[in-house]
Amino acid sequence: MGYFTDTDFESTLDLIDAVEDVVERHVRGLRWVTASELGLDNRCGRAYVGNDMESIIVDNGNLRSYNYYGGFEYIDDEDRRQLGDYTVFLATSDRVRDALECLMEKDGVCESEDAE
Repeated sequence: MGYFTDTDFESTLDLIDAVEDVVERHVRGLRWVTASELGLDNRCGRAYVGNDMESIIVDNGNLRSYNYYGGFEYIDDEDRRQLGDYTVFLATSDRVRDALECLMEKDGVCESEDAE
């Protein structure tokens, strides 16, 4: 990684701006999916999915919709992280893991347990 190993920041705001820039570039490179692809109510809107299929990243502009229509308000604080303008929901939560598995099933990466 090493993004900031040799950088001195003039102020805390410079550090925040640099971190937010790195976050934004990373998130924009991720897969952007609809809520229905995640097996969630379409009213949630779109979200990003981590390349490792271990997280769902929601723009804070859509956070209320994911909390209300997607049931993400019940996800424990230990299973979520705030990262710039995004909230990252980790697959350590059953709700997130189920949504990611739904996406993987639609992609043909894994089979549904109900298929047996």
